[in-house]
Amino acid sequence: MKLEKKLENVLEKAKKLNEHYHKSLSKNETLEKELKELKQNLETEKHQSAELRDTIKIIKLAQNIGSANASETDVTELKRKLNEYIKEIDLCITMLND
Repeated sequence: MKLEKKLENVLEKAKKLNEHYHKSLSKNETLEKELKELKQNLETEKHQSAELRDTIKIIKLAQNIGSANASETDVTELKRKLNEYIKEIDLCITMLND
């Protein structure tokens, strides 16, 4: 009888361990999904931040161009950036036409 009691005890513990294992798996899956979403959000934010930095840089360059103390490097940088945008626009137009 003592052996049966020990066996029941072991089975009960195994059942609880199994339940705990499945709960942990579910929680892990949820956390992995959350981590994936957060990583995607971080990448999106990094991309937007980079775009905003470029926009700020262009605005500053454009403001400097209009002033009397505009340097040649500012003008060259603005022209380079405008050429990049023109190339991107041309590429988009080409893709739309295909």
